[in-house]
Order: sequence, then C-alpha cells, then structure tokens
Amino acid sequence: MSVKDGDKYVLNIGNRVTFNVTVLISHQARQKGLSGNPGIPSGSGMLFIFDTLSYQSMWMPDMNFALDIVWLDETFTVVNITYNTPPCKSREKCVSYQSVYLVKYAIEMNAGDANKYKFSVGKTLQVEN
Repeated sequence: MSVKDGDKYVLNIGNRVTFNVTVLISHQARQKGLSGNPGIPSGSGMLFIFDTLSYQSMWMPDMNFALDIVWLDETFTVVNITYNTPPCKSREKCVSYQSVYLVKYAIEMNAGDANKYKFSVGKTLQVEN
C-alpha cells in the first residue's frame, strides 16, 4: 500500500475513541502543514510522516489557531505531547517546537484535542482506513 499526501485515515485511540487525520508525507506538504488554514474541525488533524526515526521540530509560521502536537515513535506509540502551541503570525518571532524523543510521526490538532480525545504518553494508536 502506497501512502501519499492527502490520504485520510482514522486513528483508533482506544475505548471506541477515534480521530481523523490527513497525511502529509512530502517535504513540501510537511513544510506547509496547517499554515494559513483558518481552522480545522475538532477530532481531526494532520499526520506528519517523517523519512526516518529522528528528532524533529515543528515550526508554524502563518498559523491562525493554537495547536497540540502529539509525537509518535515508529510503532505509533505516543512518546510526548506538546500542548497549546500559540499561533505564530511573524516568521521572525516564530518558535520551533522540538520532539523530546526520536519520532517517526507527529499529529497537529486543535489545542485541547489531545486531552479531549484521550491521547496520552505510552498509548499505542491503531490506524484504520
């Protein structure tokens, strides 16, 4: 199965809790991310797929809303969560958020959704089509 930018998946978080994601796999798509987007529905986000298991950072210029970032290892296990990253309108003053551990994936979602949808460190997510 080949995964490409824009593919949509459902993540099973457990206890019948699901979360919808859109895949960003190319460098160009990952670089744009949610920049310029006016908002996204609660319960949905962007799944960033990185080339290798490595330390990653998220830089969010031109964001219009705060985000939570869920960091995942190669087994889709949550290794860290960065909560409530504020929007960044100025590229010169934009903060970069770092993964604390080696990651293969990251999910950007509305601030508050990580708690609302019960993402937690140590939880392994299941991917469904």
